[in-house]
Amino acid sequence: MSEPISLSFVRDPAASVVPVGEATSSVTYRSAGACLVIGELQAALATVASLPSLSCSVFVPTPGARHIDKRLLETGVAVFGGDALRLDGHLGDFTAIAGPSDAELDLAVATWRESGRFDLVVDLVPEPAFAQRLPPLGYVHLPPGTEPAAQQAALDSLDELVGEFDKPRYFQYRPDICAHSRSSLSGCSRCLDVCSAGAIESAGEGVVVDPYLCQGCGTCATACPTGAMRYAYPTLPEAVQRTRQLAVGPPIDTLLLHVEADQADIQALVLPDSVLDLLVEEVTAFGLDYWLTLLAGGIARILLVGDAPAEDPGRQTLEGQFTLLHRLLAGLDVAVASLPVTRCVALAELAGVLTEPAPEALVARPGAAFAVQDDKRGTIRAALDALAERHPPGAAVTALPADAPFGRIRVDTDACTLCMACVSTCPAGALLDGQDTPALRMIEANCVQCGLCEQACPEQAITRDARYVWDSVEARRTVTLHEEEPFHCLRCHKAFATRGLIDTMTAKLADHWMFRDPIAMNRLRLCEDCRVKDLFENEPNGPDVHRGATSRSGEKPGEKPGEKR
Repeated sequence: MSEPISLSFVRDPAASVVPVGEATSSVTYRSAGACLVIGELQAALATVASLPSLSCSVFVPTPGARHIDKRLLETGVAVFGGDALRLDGHLGDFTAIAGPSDAELDLAVATWRESGRFDLVVDLVPEPAFAQRLPPLGYVHLPPGTEPAAQQAALDSLDELVGEFDKPRYFQYRPDICAHSRSSLSGCSRCLDVCSAGAIESAGEGVVVDPYLCQGCGTCATACPTGAMRYAYPTLPEAVQRTRQLAVGPPIDTLLLHVEADQADIQALVLPDSVLDLLVEEVTAFGLDYWLTLLAGGIARILLVGDAPAEDPGRQTLEGQFTLLHRLLAGLDVAVASLPVTRCVALAELAGVLTEPAPEALVARPGAAFAVQDDKRGTIRAALDALAERHPPGAAVTALPADAPFGRIRVDTDACTLCMACVSTCPAGALLDGQDTPALRMIEANCVQCGLCEQACPEQAITRDARYVWDSVEARRTVTLHEEEPFHCLRCHKAFATRGLIDTMTAKLADHWMFRDPIAMNRLRLCEDCRVKDLFENEPNGPDVHRGATSRSGEKPGEKPGEKR
């Protein structure tokens, strides 16, 4: 692990590997071999004996214990017993806190570790200390019943985790286009929902990624609707460029993406010359933008080798991308659109799938080799434009699944007051105000269907409509969703609001005790400056905030029971 794992695309096992682009930045782990073993005493001590090169301590879970038991064995192993162990961190930086909140103990500090941290953890209890599907590097869970061979292999791997190790920083994040949150409203949370390593957390209007927990599966980048989260190992332009380079030569109709763990089994197969075998870091890091770019260049079928279970977040993300891809292609008036041009294939089924003829390519010749930028949505639209040029869509608009990142919003113009709360919360620049006139406008190509505008609307006047407009010029056109005549101040005649807003406000406040006086009600129809002037002209001693107000017992504010002013 001392060298970052290099991504490579392999056309032929005997061929030279296409060199990787510039390396992304890296993070460094430092481990001195301090290991915490968690479990029943005898099993833990047996595990310690299997790790002679590591400096081990033991924690024995003792449910209900009110204090921490501490002892030092003759072998020099520190043994702790107690309740409520809280484990956090990663390789070289694990914290282990035990005991009740009023008497907790930091186990690494108690063992006089110079760093104050454990470097490695072996967990022998049935339930793992880390709930995420991909636990942090340096943590090994070996519950009772683990096969001896698997247990020994896991323990042997810990000896290799002593020293300094560099790992690529697999992701790049752009908070300026993230649709996670605005104005304390929750929007898109796809990256948080699919991260198997628990590396992503909400942070105000954006998210924060712990690069030490991230293990580079790329699912967050694939799921991200805006491109705020991007895979950096390699970037999209690098991946497309290398694939195009390797596809030069004999006609290629099928791309086969797989990881290093499956390479030997795939090389044992006799692959047709029309299949391009691609070794990638993670198949889940390649999504709609990559697939469509290659399909637009003449590839007919893309297969992703993966045996992940149906409940795996990465598998579910890919299935969602497949559904969206097939729905988009169904909008093109070609028979191939109904075929599974892109899908996951289990390794055991791969040989049979490759014997099936590939569907007819969407593009008869590889002529759509447009320049790919590191812009997810722009790349998707460019690829779909190239496909639509050769296969005109059957309709101008294609309906998409509700969770698709393309579409528009519908506005109930009777309810909308043009308060512009939706404009202020839109993270993608899809919603615009009318500048000099009260209006709500939209650029549909920018909308990511995050739902922030829907939540921000105080009148519940907004609904989402997921769809794809094939005419890119039309999709980028600014359209007016709602427009009203301005309301002019009754005193200075300055336009300061819309008539709908004033009508709604006066209707809602008509029965409020503070506005039963016609003068007070009329003040709502004045601009902010004239409202202050009118207040002091008609009420020189200041407003009587208690006028007309009564408590539940009938007394006005400030009156004692039975007292009348």
